[in-house]
Amino acid sequence: MEGTRAVTTSVIAVMLGVTLLSGPLVPGVTLATEPEPIALETGNVTVSEIEMPEEVRLEKGSYGAASYYLDAPPVRVEFANRTGRPTLVYELTIQEVGYTRTTNHFLDDSTGGTYELTLASDTFTDGEIERKQYNGTVTVSKRDGSGHGVVAARNVTISVVE
Repeated sequence: MEGTRAVTTSVIAVMLGVTLLSGPLVPGVTLATEPEPIALETGNVTVSEIEMPEEVRLEKGSYGAASYYLDAPPVRVEFANRTGRPTLVYELTIQEVGYTRTTNHFLDDSTGGTYELTLASDTFTDGEIERKQYNGTVTVSKRDGSGHGVVAARNVTISVVE
């Protein structure tokens, strides 16, 4: 029985020592391994075709909500070439209200020959939206091993739907 108690005490002492060494009490000491860094914006991407929306909508919230919700259709791209981990950026700008929204899309080996870029949703208050229509710009740009650049840009109508 005493031998079992000594082994149990030793196991507890080792577990306590490892916990203390790898915990926040001893800065700079960790038993965890660092994850491998992901090399983003590497390789190359060439877009052969792109379908961009002509219209983006700001839809009034339901049940008397004092908000408008951004509804931007996706941009569909077809790749002529894609290697590494390039990034495509979907951007919407509405200058008349001082608004810009971007969403980054990080591509990798699992990305197929075509891809849909989406724009994260957003809301506007009643005070920000004063007209029934605005002019906007949709821009798709790339970031890869050869640098940054605009792939395509299009003027769009921003329709306010009550």
